[in-house]
Amino acid sequence: MALSIWRFIHIYIFYLIIFAFILYISYSILKRDIKNRLNQILSLFHICLALSLFINFIYTFLSEPSLEPLATQLHILTIYLGSVSSGFLLLFIILLYKSEINLKSLKNQLFFMAIYFIISIGFFLIPQGAKVPIKSDGTQLYPVWTLPFFLFYLCVISPTLILSLIICKKLYNEFKVKILAKRMKLFVLGICCIYYMGFAVGLTNFLNVDILRNIFTLTQAIPIIGVILIYYSMGRTLKQPFENYANQS
Repeated sequence: MALSIWRFIHIYIFYLIIFAFILYISYSILKRDIKNRLNQILSLFHICLALSLFINFIYTFLSEPSLEPLATQLHILTIYLGSVSSGFLLLFIILLYKSEINLKSLKNQLFFMAIYFIISIGFFLIPQGAKVPIKSDGTQLYPVWTLPFFLFYLCVISPTLILSLIICKKLYNEFKVKILAKRMKLFVLGICCIYYMGFAVGLTNFLNVDILRNIFTLTQAIPIIGVILIYYSMGRTLKQPFENYANQS
């Protein structure tokens, strides 16, 4: 494995910390009530995100130039999992809001997620959309995205984030329990911090400017804070299932 010091810090320090926190959050949520559908969906959001980070640990070990296509496909897989994880998060928020959208049945929930699984396959179908260069000396460089790949990425995650925030705002306005409203604020802030990581990954891979990548590495405390906020608002302080509070609104 041959990585620049900045990329090593980015992946094997910050990503490892985020990965550990995400796994703990997922465990905490399921431990609270593993049979609860909302808990399962929120946990799947974290698990997909954790898998996305874990694959980074794997493909950055590839140092043979002949393995460059494999490294590229694994990188795209991390983006695919990140996209799917955003779908689980949106599904959780929709169910929490109890909107008019009929997603109460397992069949409809599976259909909703199938849309994300299918759409996200598009990341693999864009010709030369992304590349993880490996130099002849075995040094693996940062991933580089083309404009079509970046635009497709934005078309997937931007609407998901916007819908999530809109529904969270409506949900917050309906809550009459102060403690829930306060924790919902923390939850939304945590979501924004996590999405910061997603948008920053896309922008830095597209622009491929070293100084921007270094700044992104130095701001990895933001997604870490997001993970902590999600844990504080959902994993540790809510001792009963989240919807029990919502029923009081």
